[in-house]
Amino acid sequence: METIVDVAQWVLWIACAVILVTWLAELVLKTYLLIKIKQYQTELQPVLDVMERAVAGQLVLLTVEVDHNQYLCYNALTQEFVCQGIDVTEIVQRFRARFPDKTVTIFNGDDTAVATLQQQFRAQHENLNLQ
Repeated sequence: METIVDVAQWVLWIACAVILVTWLAELVLKTYLLIKIKQYQTELQPVLDVMERAVAGQLVLLTVEVDHNQYLCYNALTQEFVCQGIDVTEIVQRFRARFPDKTVTIFNGDDTAVATLQQQFRAQHENLNLQ
């Protein structure tokens, strides 16, 4: 009889240990996942802000194509023609003439054109900051 009680106590201790280890592992995993979710949320927040502004109609996302030295810009969401220009300055001027209450960002399109226009935009802002 004592042997059965000893075995039952031993099984009970093992079960408690397994439950405790499982609970601790779950707690560690949940904490890790919450930290990772917070990191992803922080990284994605700027993208979410841009998308929110685009959906609200405050920001126009442009798709850019090139045709003979002209950049043709289309609304990335509706595919409607927006404006064209030979460089980022002309594109911005024509965009503002048509949509004075909205902002614009180059979203996608011809990879070379997007990279060129983004580089022109950065150079323009660096020059403005130096003056």
